[in-house]
Amino acid sequence: MSRLVSHGRTEAHARRDRIFLRLVALLIVFAILNFAMARRVVVINTSPSVKPGLYLRSPASPSVGELVDFCIPAAARDYVRTRSGNSGENWYILKPIVAGPGDRVDTIGEWLIVNGKRLAPMPPRTDGAGRALPIWRDCRVLGDDEFFVFSDRIFNSFDSRCYGPIHRKQIQ
Repeated sequence: MSRLVSHGRTEAHARRDRIFLRLVALLIVFAILNFAMARRVVVINTSPSVKPGLYLRSPASPSVGELVDFCIPAAARDYVRTRSGNSGENWYILKPIVAGPGDRVDTIGEWLIVNGKRLAPMPPRTDGAGRALPIWRDCRVLGDDEFFVFSDRIFNSFDSRCYGPIHRKQIQ
């Protein structure tokens, strides 16, 4: 026999009600996330070059130190196609900005140098499967709408060292 809870209800009924309320709450959260992701308000990152997780997009202007998500640059699409079989035209990358308009970026030597400071070695010439990686080689001051993205979480991050600066219009 079930033990009675308040108002003549049993513990079993109360447990079913709690399960039902949790399910409704879960469905509401799922609907909100689905809505947000459909409008790209929420970005899901699974890449190890930036901490995996959910990120909320902001309308703030891009700046050094901030994370941005952006369309895969045209200079990277051949590599992406070779690696995945897809051009990546509708794919996005999430990376931190390390240099912006007016900053000097140098990738000609063996190191990424920003404003005279060595940040990291240039990436390997091939990926883990032996495919040739694109490498951006230049030394110049970034233009008014250019940003250089780089992640030091993993040594072979696929970032601007491979495909060059990204433009403000690419940033989502």
